[in-house]
Amino acid sequence: MSTRASLFDSAFLAKLEQLHLLTKRIFRGERRAERRSRQTGASLEFADYREYTPGDEPRSIDWNAYGRLERLFVKLHEQEQDLPVTFLVDCSASMRWLPEEKPDALSKFDHARRLCAALAYIALANLDRVDIHFFAASSLGELGVARGKAQFHSVLKFLDAPPDADGPTRLLNAVKSLTQRARRRGLVFVLSDLFDPRGCEEPLSLLRHSQFDVHVLQILAPEELAPVLAGDLNLHEIEDGTVMDITANDKLLRRYREEITKFNDALESFCLRRGIAFAQVMTDEPFENVVLRALRDGVMIR
Repeated sequence: MSTRASLFDSAFLAKLEQLHLLTKRIFRGERRAERRSRQTGASLEFADYREYTPGDEPRSIDWNAYGRLERLFVKLHEQEQDLPVTFLVDCSASMRWLPEEKPDALSKFDHARRLCAALAYIALANLDRVDIHFFAASSLGELGVARGKAQFHSVLKFLDAPPDADGPTRLLNAVKSLTQRARRRGLVFVLSDLFDPRGCEEPLSLLRHSQFDVHVLQILAPEELAPVLAGDLNLHEIEDGTVMDITANDKLLRRYREEITKFNDALESFCLRRGIAFAQVMTDEPFENVVLRALRDGVMIR
């Protein structure tokens, strides 16, 4: 799968340029960009007042306030700052799984890379700072910080050359690596099926505790929600090699659907309680519809 396909034609990129990544937190940036930070500076957007102190720029004095209060105040203005945007892209074996009857379909991993590319373009178009990490059992590769639309080709090149799958999903290992190395806090997108045998609550909580704003994109195939297999089956767990012999009858399939629904509902509820933006993405949904509709519903873009 190539993220470079006609998917990112000029018309679609023009639509992406009208969008902005949403963050609930205010982060101090390093360079001028297309979003507001509470760092005060010389832009025209009024933010607040503070009392005048010797050395302040006289042009910032609010003489109207002085006329009313007979005290000197200076105007503070919001300054547009860049936002660090990090993508954690799950490249484990479960993300690369395809049903046998659809060998030419796009995997969950393919969808994750395309979504990452689209969101990265939105960030780059707004002069935010983008980094991308692949992970499975551990962190498996890093783009390095990119800024500006001219770096989009580097993003696509990185996404088109992923590492091999390396063991089961271990989101906590990737999160620990990020929190220890990140110089600045910002926005983190987690793109994964979230089939982590150790659970995702601890790593997502760690991101929030470490002062990151977190957006979660759970990417699933329709067959994972409603399998249609029947009869005596020999199942192989794709990440740890476990083999199970089962008989898939109506009762078992109904129980499975109940359990996967409970699992997904619990994840979404956890995210909502923790102030984590959450969206579930299905691989059979048209890509442009996901970007322009589903992510808005998940309060991730506007």
